[in-house]
This record gives sequence, C-alpha cells and structure tokens, in this order.
Amino acid sequence: MPLEIRMWTCDKCGTKHDRDINAAINIRNEAQRMITAGIVVTANGGTVSRGAGRKSSIALVPLKLETPSFTAG
Repeated sequence: MPLEIRMWTCDKCGTKHDRDINAAINIRNEAQRMITAGIVVTANGGTVSRGAGRKSSIALVPLKLETPSFTAG
C-alpha cells in the first residue's frame, strides 16, 4: 500500500484504519514491551543496554542533552 494512502478499510471486517494512529499504537506497545523486559535506554550520556529485547542491526548510542539557550526579544 503506498504511503500517500493514510486511511483504509479492511475488506474482511469493514474496520477503518488510520496509519498514523496505528503507528502511535505500535510505538506505545514497543515502549511498554521494553519497560517490561527491563531494557534501559537513557538519553543523558548514560548506559544503554538492549537486554532481552528484539535483535536489531541499529546500534543504540546514548545522547547528551544540552540546555537550550533562549534569548529574550
């Protein structure tokens, strides 16, 4: 199915599906799975471990957060 199709209806059950909502549900479910599995991912220069999660070819690298600078104007 091409990406420009954002909503579609199942031919079998007639349920309408929204790709963006489905993606959000998948992201939430994966985050919950990672929490349940005890996978630790920190974004402030800490340790990153994959634990018992899915195998991935993507290397997980901790990110260093910087304080944003704002100027009054």
